[in-house]
Formats: sequence, structure tokens, C-alpha cells
Amino acid sequence: MTKPKVLVVDDDFMTCNLVETVLKMEGYQTASLNRVEGDDVLKVLELERPNIILLDFHLGNQETTKYVQKIRASERWLHLPIIMTSAIDYRRICLKAGATDFFVKPFKWEEITERIKSILNNSIYQEI
Repeated sequence: MTKPKVLVVDDDFMTCNLVETVLKMEGYQTASLNRVEGDDVLKVLELERPNIILLDFHLGNQETTKYVQKIRASERWLHLPIIMTSAIDYRRICLKAGATDFFVKPFKWEEITERIKSILNNSIYQEI
């Protein structure tokens, strides 16, 4: 059985490395990005084919809710789970944009890895 793949998108290189290390220890495949340009978000998904995305609310000075909306507008990626993160509680904004879940940084590793596991075990996401 193939290990689920988590795409980590955060403009902080150290955060990406740390998150990837923890997820690999939990048995996940990982990939990370420090930036996304315009419509490239769908191209990245086709290239990486993640089972779930861990997406920071800000990449540089841009909000990433527009990427969530583009993903949700795509028939192929409509049901892709997206967990958004930020040091500020933007939960309402992220969920309204279409995110599956939201965590305030710094988050507890056990909570986020359990949430990823729970989301991926939900049957709606197993067909991606």
C-alpha cells in the first residue's frame, strides 16, 4: 500500500523542513513548497499528486485563500483535504474559503498528525 502524501506549503524553509521531518516519522510521504505563483497551484497538484495539503495562510505578503478557491473550483481536486495554518486565528476566513480544517501555530504535532490521519481515513477523501 502506498503511503499518503502530504504537500507542505509554507514560505518559511525551516517550518517546511520540520513539518516534513515529523510527517516522515509518522509514515507519510512529503513534498514542500515555499511559494506558489498564480495558477501554478493546480500544476503543482498534478505534479506532486498529494493526498492532503498543509497550507500556510500567508506566503510572503499574499493570502493563500485564493489558492483554496482555485483548488475547490477544479473538478479533479474538489475534495482534496486542505489544512490551513497561521500564527493568527484565521479559522473563519479559511473555512469560508473552503479549507477542510485550520490550526493556529504553533500547533501540537500529535494533534495535527492525528487530524491528518482522521481526515485521510474519511471515505470521501480516499478517492483522490
